[in-house]
Amino acid sequence: MAEECSVVVGVRIRPFNDREKTLNAQLCVDVDGPTTILQNPPEMALESGKGKEAKRFTFDASFWSHDGFQVGSDGYCSPAAGSRYADQRTVFETFGRRILDSAWEGYHCCLFAYGQTGAGKSYSMVGYGANKGIVPISCEEIFKRISANTDTNLTYEVMVSMVEIYNEQVQDLLVPPKDRPKKGLEIRESQQLGIYIAGVSRRPVDSYASIEAVVEEGTENRTVGATLMNATSSRAHTVLTIEFKQVSQAAGQQGQKLSLINLVDLAGSEKAGQTGASGDRLKEGCAINKSLSALGNVIEKLADKATGKAKPGAVIPYRDSKLTRLLQNALGGSSKTVMICAISPASSNYEETLSTLRYADRAKRIKNSASINENPQDKLIRQLREENEKLRNMVGGGSPGANTGPSDEEMMLKQSEIAALEQALTEMQKSFADRLAEEKKANTKKEKSSDIKFPHIANLNEDLLLTAKLKFAFKEGKTRVGRGSQEDGDANAPEVALQVPGIHQEHAIVENNAGVVSLKANDAEAAATTFVNGTALQAGVAVTLSHGDRLAFGQCIFVFVEPSKGKVAELINSGQVTYAAARKELQGDVTGPSEEELKASKQLAEELERKAREAEEAKVKAKAEAEALMRQREEEFRLQMDQKQKQWEQEMQQRQAAEASEQAAAAEQARVHAEELSRLQQDFEARQKKAEEAAQHKIEELEKKAKKAAAEEEGHRQHELAMQKLEEQLMTVMPLVKEANLIIQELQRPHRLETKMHCELTAEGKSGAVNVAAAVMLNGVRLFEWNPETLENRVFILRELLQRAEEEGLEAVQDLPNEEDPLWDPIEVERLVGVAQVLLEGVLLQVENKVDARILSSEGQAVGSLTVEIVPIAKDGSLGIPDEEVVEEPEELLGSCMKFLVSVPGASGLPEALANDVRVEYNYFIDEKPHKLPTVFGHNCNPDFKYSHTFVQDPVTSRFLEYLQSKLVFRVYGRDAAAAEAAEELSRASIKKQEEAEQLKAKAEAERSTEQEKEPAPAPPPNLPGEVSQGGLANVGPQAAAEPDSPKAPEVPQEKSQASLRLAAEKAVDARNQPAPPSKSRACIIL
Repeated sequence: MAEECSVVVGVRIRPFNDREKTLNAQLCVDVDGPTTILQNPPEMALESGKGKEAKRFTFDASFWSHDGFQVGSDGYCSPAAGSRYADQRTVFETFGRRILDSAWEGYHCCLFAYGQTGAGKSYSMVGYGANKGIVPISCEEIFKRISANTDTNLTYEVMVSMVEIYNEQVQDLLVPPKDRPKKGLEIRESQQLGIYIAGVSRRPVDSYASIEAVVEEGTENRTVGATLMNATSSRAHTVLTIEFKQVSQAAGQQGQKLSLINLVDLAGSEKAGQTGASGDRLKEGCAINKSLSALGNVIEKLADKATGKAKPGAVIPYRDSKLTRLLQNALGGSSKTVMICAISPASSNYEETLSTLRYADRAKRIKNSASINENPQDKLIRQLREENEKLRNMVGGGSPGANTGPSDEEMMLKQSEIAALEQALTEMQKSFADRLAEEKKANTKKEKSSDIKFPHIANLNEDLLLTAKLKFAFKEGKTRVGRGSQEDGDANAPEVALQVPGIHQEHAIVENNAGVVSLKANDAEAAATTFVNGTALQAGVAVTLSHGDRLAFGQCIFVFVEPSKGKVAELINSGQVTYAAARKELQGDVTGPSEEELKASKQLAEELERKAREAEEAKVKAKAEAEALMRQREEEFRLQMDQKQKQWEQEMQQRQAAEASEQAAAAEQARVHAEELSRLQQDFEARQKKAEEAAQHKIEELEKKAKKAAAEEEGHRQHELAMQKLEEQLMTVMPLVKEANLIIQELQRPHRLETKMHCELTAEGKSGAVNVAAAVMLNGVRLFEWNPETLENRVFILRELLQRAEEEGLEAVQDLPNEEDPLWDPIEVERLVGVAQVLLEGVLLQVENKVDARILSSEGQAVGSLTVEIVPIAKDGSLGIPDEEVVEEPEELLGSCMKFLVSVPGASGLPEALANDVRVEYNYFIDEKPHKLPTVFGHNCNPDFKYSHTFVQDPVTSRFLEYLQSKLVFRVYGRDAAAAEAAEELSRASIKKQEEAEQLKAKAEAERSTEQEKEPAPAPPPNLPGEVSQGGLANVGPQAAAEPDSPKAPEVPQEKSQASLRLAAEKAVDARNQPAPPSKSRACIIL
């Protein structure tokens, strides 16, 4: 009886990584029981009316693994007292044990991890060091349960297979890369076997140690393949399948329960913009992430079907990719499925985290119909035999001359299905003990690479799970390093075979002389791509290797290990050797800051902090001094008043004793005294006001100094962050540029890539972000530039071309169509000459501003000057503001009407190469479209624009006054003469090539027509009883009318390449984003 069950979904939040800590990332994720809460980042929360409320997603479980943990002596991360941290064991007890319980009951099970690269999928699935993930814990738990079995009539059989899906090719990880089929394994389906991988290796195991050895072997083979193809774990899907069988004996009858446990570690699920799939005509996402896109479509369709939104009879697109085809049973089939979504808690990854949570929210709605797989083995064997016999009759029973017989392609498919059924039948009839004995016998013949006692090198990889898996030993004598041969048993193959760009057939020699190991490059070209500790070798000069040295052959990085001084694990775990540090050594001039620079930077930061602290202390001190001065002045005034009062009282007493005639004089004196008192009061108030103003002025000055110091400190911090981001970009781009140049050289193409840095200038006058790009050059002429995402895409396609060239020869990758050529893009004929900036503050101060502004290129070099005049206009329309209209404070202009004239007479000193068809544009205030100056056609290094434009702002607002404190940014463009000539030449070559192809096609068609006319028509055979007449054969094709001794070969549909798939996806995007192109070629359009 089938049991309906939903897909179980959980979310796990990882800690900040080093990069997020360096960039001071903000935490934007929280959990409340099974609910995951996604807070909006600060920049989104500030927007009015947008995203003020947090988003809440409820799943079966939400694991908080961000903080609250303590690291034990063995390296295991466990929750601290009173924390909510979820460790590896907690995740297994929640989901892993549920998978095992279902498998023990006889259900098929699947557990897969989803999330962006670096979110912690592999950590949850596989783990690292003492923190074992779900896969190793589950394998260990299986054999613990088996060992606890006391029923003699119940036995267990465990088989393991391990495959990888990379670039839509299924590869068996238990087979060495050299023995694998070039196009990978095929996924097939039959009524008895269901969906299966044809030819995959299945290893019997009887203990946790044996299954661990199988997984280790698969990981090593995966590392070899990744090294050969320069792939990383984030680009491939890994599927570990455990075939768990329970065999029971009862009353002389045998029964069995079969459960397939699929543990899937998916590739990184970056958004299209981050993977470079946006804006690039050849999309990597169409090849590498095609599986994830198809998986998303399948989950969406299944969710719609479960909620009743899908149309009746809607087809689930399982066949769109190899991954969804393999997981068809786990998604919407008869399997119990668990999905773990790993997310980043950093606000910088908000969009990717939101996308992952929405993905998981759809997945939890999927309904599966799981059933216990309990079938007698004899019945399955009988069905396999019947199906095999039926297929043999279909293959052998057809008549060669009948039109209704199966085609050659159908015959080949049936024969392959027969072979698969026969193999499955043989495997089933073979006992588990026999298979286990064969596996142990095969294992005894294998050499254990982990027991290397000679000096050796071990690979370094950005993925720790793939580090130190590939090892090459240097025995006594000489060991050759070079390009590996694809042929098995090649006596001339080097001992250290590397199939990567930049490696020659005989690349280098490693000599072990009584334990002293030295490395020597064979020639200058090999020396240029061989490095020891970041330093290139010299041809023919031997370098002695020491324990822990980093070696680089092309794009492969290794660490040298002397077993007498330690193991590779000790070097890596102690941090003495890391992939990042080794990669950084290879960057040459763009290494990180030196100790002196770091010290100077630290001193500058301390100085800025000291200045800010001193300014704040001076402000407090000045305020205290001003208050003390005020109290002193008040006390002096009070004393003066008391003294005057006493004097007046004494005088009054004296005058009271005088004669009455003197009363008038006394009254007059009193009046004079009152006036004196009033004068003193006014004088005191004036002094007090003056002192207050002086104190306030001093306080404002100190506040300005404090703000300036704080701004300088913030600018210094932003500069450090920008330098860190620039270094990260360089660390990414430069190795890709180097690899691309090596592949281009291997493909014998004339192109070359160069790393460029561009600095953007903002209207506020500050230097903006420094961006890194790769310029594509042809014979020294710059054709176009790629951003880092596009560069990564193109390098991936170049790897594919290199692999194709090695398999089919260089001729197969020559003369590619533009749509499939990764080195072709529309040539950028028009280029940005530079940027000129002019202050608008003169308009605010109502004065004229005439300046020859320097034009700065994106590299920061002066490439000419632009003459600009900005003149305010008076109320009567005349140029210049008369004295009576000049205001003292800019705030007095609020609400008034302001006019000013912007004139650009011309430019001078433009570079010769770009001074063609020069044009200028600039943006003004809130205008959406830029203002454009008339183009000066032809070649002219000193173009005259004669441009002027009057701007009117009515009324003047505070925002406009703020804008007048910025700058007008003029962008100067010119036509690159060399690039235009290259585009014209390429266009002529393309037209010529097309004409030659049409001529050859026409010639071939003419020859074919001539041959057909010369061939005599075959005589029709006499009609036999039951056959149709000759007139009935009028519609029979040429295959039926051909002679029996020269049959025409059936047409086999040609398989589409990955580049063709990318082209199809690109056309879909172009059709949506761009207007329909004219009939002319792209190169002609540019010209």
